[in-house]
Amino acid sequence: MDAESVESKLNITRPGGERWALLSRRISELSLRIPGTRLEALINQVYDELAKAGIAFRPHAYLSDEWGCPDRVPVIGIPFYLADPVLRELEGQLTEVEAENDAEVLMYLRHEAGHAFNYAYRLYLLPEWQKLFGSIAEVYLEDYKTVPFSARYVRHVPGWYGQKHPDDDFAETFAVWLTPDSDWRERYAGTLALAKLEYVDRV
Repeated sequence: MDAESVESKLNITRPGGERWALLSRRISELSLRIPGTRLEALINQVYDELAKAGIAFRPHAYLSDEWGCPDRVPVIGIPFYLADPVLRELEGQLTEVEAENDAEVLMYLRHEAGHAFNYAYRLYLLPEWQKLFGSIAEVYLEDYKTVPFSARYVRHVPGWYGQKHPDDDFAETFAVWLTPDSDWRERYAGTLALAKLEYVDRV
């Protein structure tokens, strides 16, 4: 998208304007931080949920270009625009997709905490993990086939994401298990997904 299109989409004029100034700067120049932001409170909420679940592990969170964990590294990357209200609004205007609200941020944090937990304790190396979820060495495809409403998988973030890869299957299962008041035993009673949830509960 060229500069004129950006200006038009944001309904701002050049020169001047705080938002235009932000768009013309490198991310590294924005002095973004997690401490003192709404993100910090949401991260701490997930840490509290981990503590209540009996988990002492606290995955480090850092600002990145997207949600994710580097392959087998137990940390959580959070989109940088979520650290600043103006950038959050700009993200929505530029992409025409509203930036994540607090409830959605918590959903993604729980999912990424599942990845980080898996990596920290190397659960993916255990035979029982592999029997339930598959091999972490499977090819990671961006375009993946889904079976909507499959009883083999939990549903947490949109897009039947647990069906994408064994690693995401575990992360989604962990997220459902961690979510307060998710009533997972009742919700998934009689399904193959319940065995995965019970495994998370045991480990």
